[in-house]
Amino acid sequence: MEDNTEKIKLSFWKKIIGSIQGIEHYENVLKETTGKAVLYLLLISLFLGAIGSIRGSIEVNNGISEFIKIYNDNCPNFELINGELSVEGVMPMVLSEDEDNYIIIDTTNSTNPDVLDSYSEGILILKDKIIQKENQLQTQVIEFKSLQGLTINKDIAYSYFHYAKIIIPFIFIVNILGYFLGGLLSSLFLALFALIINGIFKTKLKYGQLYSLSIYALTTPLIINTILKILSIEHFSFYWLVYHTIAYVYIGFALNKLKSSRNNILLD
Repeated sequence: MEDNTEKIKLSFWKKIIGSIQGIEHYENVLKETTGKAVLYLLLISLFLGAIGSIRGSIEVNNGISEFIKIYNDNCPNFELINGELSVEGVMPMVLSEDEDNYIIIDTTNSTNPDVLDSYSEGILILKDKIIQKENQLQTQVIEFKSLQGLTINKDIAYSYFHYAKIIIPFIFIVNILGYFLGGLLSSLFLALFALIINGIFKTKLKYGQLYSLSIYALTTPLIINTILKILSIEHFSFYWLVYHTIAYVYIGFALNKLKSSRNNILLD
């Protein structure tokens, strides 16, 4: 049996509002193709992903600017040439005594790497290498000899630090892709859940329709996720369970509504 009810054209914004309000809205979106549902997911990912990236991008930008200022004000003049580092000042030179970020320079190579043992994280910069303690179990060594033929000094390094801000557009891109690809994957699992409820309620919807329904049911969880990012609130334990439970509730109520609706969409 074909559905002869009139299809209602809904704008992107009306789809967002309708998806939040739920229930009756889903009778309209189920008359659209799965492709339109995926397009809706792409658009809302662009919209919410961009909004959710603003705070993080500002923090990264400010962090880079602050690092550049501290570097310019506090970093001693140095030169790395032919794999050997020279630094102006009395050695050893302690730049930070923070337990979680101990930094010491000694181009005389008289400081023993064991000096880092008392700290959870730290960096020892010697004449020919950098020893970085990342945690109690992992230490990384970078040999300057791998930079043979390269000359670096304070001014040259400073001129390149501003390029670090090129990472900011990628924050937006990665976040938007995360919303979109995560939504596609979540919808697959939600559609399987909807398939079970579909069988119980005998609403006789096709899998493509259930997948579309799942995409729209993610609207509210996606908005909540974005609000948490804007407020810089860390995700709590079992966050993703709550995230998907909200979508499950939307799907359950929508299928229950369709079960008793005269406009129930049937298989051809």
